[in-house]
Amino acid sequence: MKRLIAIPLLVLLAAAAFADDEKKAEEYNTTREFKNRVFDVRNRNPRDLYTSIALLGSGFKGAAINVNQEMHTITVRDFPENIAAIEDALKRLDRPAADTPDIEFRLAVLIGSKTPLKGNPVPDELAPVLKQLQATLRYTEYALMTTTVHRTTTGRGLDGSGVADAALLGLTVNQERPVLYRYKLRDIASAPSAERAAIDISNFEFSMNVPIVLGGGSVQYQSVGFETPVSIRENEKVVIGTTTMGDKALIVVVTATVARPRVP
Repeated sequence: MKRLIAIPLLVLLAAAAFADDEKKAEEYNTTREFKNRVFDVRNRNPRDLYTSIALLGSGFKGAAINVNQEMHTITVRDFPENIAAIEDALKRLDRPAADTPDIEFRLAVLIGSKTPLKGNPVPDELAPVLKQLQATLRYTEYALMTTTVHRTTTGRGLDGSGVADAALLGLTVNQERPVLYRYKLRDIASAPSAERAAIDISNFEFSMNVPIVLGGGSVQYQSVGFETPVSIRENEKVVIGTTTMGDKALIVVVTATVARPRVP
């Protein structure tokens, strides 16, 4: 008969604990030392930079990359070669963003008519446009309804709205029923040029709600306007669109100027 050998439970537990400690020791770096480094982020969002440098860490247990959004710092604990790689990446990535030029838009809304108008005269700067309109359209009289100036940047858009002079449109409307207009410019882009930049607008929308008096004195608003993509040259005065309102016409003229950075 074979004799069974009883191994004390305490010995088994000690062996298991030793194996567990040995496994943990393998997970940690025990032969090389980590280094610590704090990087100041000066130009970009630290969290955005973190997504670009996270994979440059060793991934070893105990290594870490921490971001402090308030202090604009990135703290790294890792092997020297990994810290060096992260430092090199931050030097290339943490740079000022390219200057986005401002674009100034001047919008002029004109009213065309076959009979004299009592509105503001068309500014002298729009004289070439006025001459062109008189030669191409059937309206002989023109007046300025409104003019606005907006400043925005490439990659963005702009919105505007206002109240038109009802008398200029030949309407008799009280203050409770104003003539409202609005415009939207979307996805503005600018292609640089040594002389005149090209400005592209993916969508230019202009609309006006004109009150129409119906039988019985009731009023119903009619929407008039246009929507179109636009491409113009800097400082050119361009007729973007026209729309008719009874015996009158509404004409939108736009001029764009790119604000270039000053040379020191």
